[in-house]
Formats: sequence, C-alpha cells, structure tokens
Amino acid sequence: MLDTDILNQLNGASIEERIAVIEMILKSLKQDLRASNAQSSAEQRPLRGTVCSYEDPYEPVAAED
Repeated sequence: MLDTDILNQLNGASIEERIAVIEMILKSLKQDLRASNAQSSAEQRPLRGTVCSYEDPYEPVAAED
C-alpha cells in the first residue's frame, strides 16, 4: 500500500515524473509475472529436462503375450 506522503508527493509531481513512476510500476509487475509464470510452468512439468533413454525402441512391447 502507498503511504499518504507518497501520494501527496505524486500530486505535486509533473506529468513526466508521474509517467516515470507508472513505467517503473509496470516494469516491476512484468518482472513479477515472468517470475510467477516460470515457477508455475516448472511446477506443471516436473519431468521437463530430465534424461530419457530407450532400449530397443522398435521392438514390440508385448511380443510374449
């Protein structure tokens, strides 16, 4: 939450300064979104990046049945 002091300072700020503050807030939000997306995709795909190997990939699976 913003302090009333900060809000009072923004009221006295120029338009350029207000835009700069908004841009900083948006940049921070984008970074937070990227970080949360990276975490959620890692949680959804826990085996991604693990090593797979196949022994006789073209052999029938249930030939003996």
